[in-house]
Amino acid sequence: MRKTTAIAMLVTALALTGCGALPGIGPDPRVPAEPIAAVSCPAVYDDDIVSGLVPDGFEAVAVLRCDPYASRDDEDGTWSGVTLERLEGDLEPVLSALAVPSDPLSPGPCPAIGYLIPELWIEGTDGTVVRVDIPTDGCAAPKSVGLDAALDALTTVEETFQGGGLIESTAARNAGCDTLATFLVLAGADDIDAGIPARPDSEQQTLGDDMLIPFEMPGWPETSAVSGARICDYRSTADTSSSVMFPDDAAAFVGVRELGIDDARALVAAARTATAAASCGETATRLVTVHLQLTSGESARAFTVELDGCRRVVAPDLRGLAAPPALLAALTPA
Repeated sequence: MRKTTAIAMLVTALALTGCGALPGIGPDPRVPAEPIAAVSCPAVYDDDIVSGLVPDGFEAVAVLRCDPYASRDDEDGTWSGVTLERLEGDLEPVLSALAVPSDPLSPGPCPAIGYLIPELWIEGTDGTVVRVDIPTDGCAAPKSVGLDAALDALTTVEETFQGGGLIESTAARNAGCDTLATFLVLAGADDIDAGIPARPDSEQQTLGDDMLIPFEMPGWPETSAVSGARICDYRSTADTSSSVMFPDDAAAFVGVRELGIDDARALVAAARTATAAASCGETATRLVTVHLQLTSGESARAFTVELDGCRRVVAPDLRGLAAPPALLAALTPA
């Protein structure tokens, strides 16, 4: 009896003082959405669109579902983009699920979990649309209101895909090259043959009876160990430079070249004369990645060269060097 009375008193105290909002108590924090002329997909960054509840009197005829993280495959490869679906059928279960009140925001604690919430619009009989917010709990997590099942019961009558950027190129994959080249520099270097040294034995950590393997970055291979090279060519394009998915210095694959043993060894000999790169903020528009083949049949760690801009080399140990003129001349297409 005392335990039951204590719990009842605690709930009453919280309700009276307003401390620690309880799930389902309080007004729905969402407001009615404002009808607009057309869908903005995606609208995640558009602050001008007021989303929320389906307004009273709004006669729904379809659900429009936007997926800003879609992808599609074709003969060129895999494209990132945005998909917009038009769903029709019995909309009452969807509208009922969306009308379930959201809980007021809780002062915490809340789990540190991110949720991928669907971006939904409702189209009215007059052609206008409203962007709706799905019901959430006090920690902004989606509430279990049967919305997924209600959406699955609808029929997709139309679907459009708007491509953004090519994220995996078929031509690059077939050539044994990456789709994109980015210029990743670990540090400057005064001595290109000096990798990151391994820890002294006294500093190595042990796990039981096993000794951890020291970490050492690969250096340049000996020229006599090189048997050939594959050169992957990259150019900056509007698709890569304007896409939020790729860094500003990303360049897309445009072709591949093969070098014989003599030319490949000459490349390595020229690269080994490179010295530390000076500070530079220019962005290259033409890059190459050189994949060296060794006489042992193995592949050495690739290195990347900017053919314009700062004209740097990313050595196999990820250090930024100034590309020697002989190396640039050998790598620049005629």
